[in-house]
Amino acid sequence: MQNKLEIISKLILASLFILTFTNFITYADYNEAKVVQHLGKKLPLDLRFVNSNGDTVLLKDLVDKPTVIDFCYYRCTGICTPLMTEISAVIGKVNYEPGSDYDVISISIDQNETPEMAAQKRNAMVGLINREIPDSAWMFLTGDSTNIYKLTDVAGFHFKRSYGGFLHKGVLIFIDKDGKIVQYLSPGYTKKGDFKILPSEFEVAVKNANASKVSSTIAKILKTCYTFIPKGKDFWVLMLVLATGLITIITVVFIMKKVKPKRSV
Repeated sequence: MQNKLEIISKLILASLFILTFTNFITYADYNEAKVVQHLGKKLPLDLRFVNSNGDTVLLKDLVDKPTVIDFCYYRCTGICTPLMTEISAVIGKVNYEPGSDYDVISISIDQNETPEMAAQKRNAMVGLINREIPDSAWMFLTGDSTNIYKLTDVAGFHFKRSYGGFLHKGVLIFIDKDGKIVQYLSPGYTKKGDFKILPSEFEVAVKNANASKVSSTIAKILKTCYTFIPKGKDFWVLMLVLATGLITIITVVFIMKKVKPKRSV
């Protein structure tokens, strides 16, 4: 009886250790995916990216008016597409003219994505807008890791590669024609958990960018994007953790069923 209780105790301790270790990794990963507001800083516009047509472009040649920066990645199965879908919706609702009063630039944080992926995503998102917009009004870019990190670091947009995808927050960054960060817009959420960008908030942010007026953002909870696609070594590590936890639980249940309390005489 005593030996069985010792075994059960050890198994419970092992389970707690596994769960604690797993949660620690998860917390550390999520803590790295954050947005630090760098209001008033200028983005480095001398960086080169590739547009959805496969042409190499300089950011300074694209930014000549208030511009909305959307950091994302095109194969994302998390929040990226829903956020871009909401951008499509708000473009159709605001009074400002896209391509004339402001532009939107979506920039992939995944250096492995291609212009073809950017073009496919662009066609899908632009097709949702209920008004005609010029090609320059919403650009979709890809780039190498060096330029991606140079841009995101200055923007205060921190992300982490995890299980084949990326951990990152959903936020829009408004800059003026010189690349100065004037506002961060955190989308709200509907009761169903979908993104919701108020046209009035979007218009105010465009107006501030046009006037180069730095404006602090009302604090909101930023939704985290986590695409779970484990690959390679990460996949087998995860499977080992899950298998160990499952075996432990089954063993504990089996032993507990076998242990019967002694009847008092």
